[in-house]
Amino acid sequence: MKEAFRDFPLCRQLMVGLSPSHVRELVKSNYPLAMYEAGLAEGESAYGHGGYISVPELPAGVAVRNSRRPDIIQESSYLRILAPAGGWLAAATLEKLADCAETYGRGLVHLTSGGTIEIYTGREQMLPLVRELNSGGLDVGSTGDDLRCLTACCGPVRCEHALVDAPALATYLGQRFIDDQQYPGYPQKVKSAVAGCPNDCIRAMMQKDHSFIGVYRDWPMVDGEMLAAWRENGGDLNGLLAACPAGALTLVGDTLEVDKERCWRCMACINYCPAIRPGRERGVAWVAGGKYGHRGPQGPMVGFVLVPFIPVADDDYTAVGDIFGAFLEFWADNAKKKERVGDFIARVGPLKILRELGLEAQPQILLSPKRNVY
Repeated sequence: MKEAFRDFPLCRQLMVGLSPSHVRELVKSNYPLAMYEAGLAEGESAYGHGGYISVPELPAGVAVRNSRRPDIIQESSYLRILAPAGGWLAAATLEKLADCAETYGRGLVHLTSGGTIEIYTGREQMLPLVRELNSGGLDVGSTGDDLRCLTACCGPVRCEHALVDAPALATYLGQRFIDDQQYPGYPQKVKSAVAGCPNDCIRAMMQKDHSFIGVYRDWPMVDGEMLAAWRENGGDLNGLLAACPAGALTLVGDTLEVDKERCWRCMACINYCPAIRPGRERGVAWVAGGKYGHRGPQGPMVGFVLVPFIPVADDDYTAVGDIFGAFLEFWADNAKKKERVGDFIARVGPLKILRELGLEAQPQILLSPKRNVY
């Protein structure tokens, strides 16, 4: 039963103004608003540490937040749903999620920062909820020490900068490694994402254990006529030259030239000027070890560039999947308990990992690896 909103003055303050309010959404649901009010009053969440509970027929388990206020609610369990890559959800899918949340949960759907979807419900409703989700083409997982839901940027469906089809690659990896998303068996959780280009709008290299970045390894292409038109319309040529972090752009007469020995293929000039486009030889860079968390000896990390270029031809992602699977197996056999991928790589060394996987170290991985994915 929904609680009377008038009893929660601190929550009421968060509804002031015209912008959409998360509190307004909570009020519309069966969320225990008293927990949020208590957290606001105390200056910290009324929920305690997270954990997992075992539910028959659900090998990935169910995530749960313990309560520091059992007088209000004993626990908050929730089911994680594997979301389609790229964040693309049909209206019919949203309706299905809404119906499931209303029927089996608190009438609340949470779109997480990690790319999954969560529905809050009780233990006894978990299996009926999963069966209903399965009937709508959705599956569950991404809980515990397993491969978490693979996320991706919007890709070429929406973005002109995409060098590879990020949602397609993430979908391929998700399907190939679906068992690893549903059967926990790793030393620690594994977060992964695909970015369509080095702009990395989804911050994959900074927050994911594994990121696959669309790259090109030939040279940026300059359209001379378009460049001249851009300059005539007010394009800032000096700003363009200064935008290149490697200093690889020079103007010779009216011709813009790219120093092939210095170019990082970083997208800076492409972002700045529409007359410059990426090269045609495109593939995927594998960056491993990123994380935001402060736990572990290394703390927050930006990933190591382990393979600067994996060719992708005719949307065949087999080579990417083979490398990914080989690393997961090696890490599972050699990592310490609760050791994240970045801490593992820092401990054993990138060169050892490359040797174990039968890969050659390439010079590109040593040139400003935190700024240049190629």
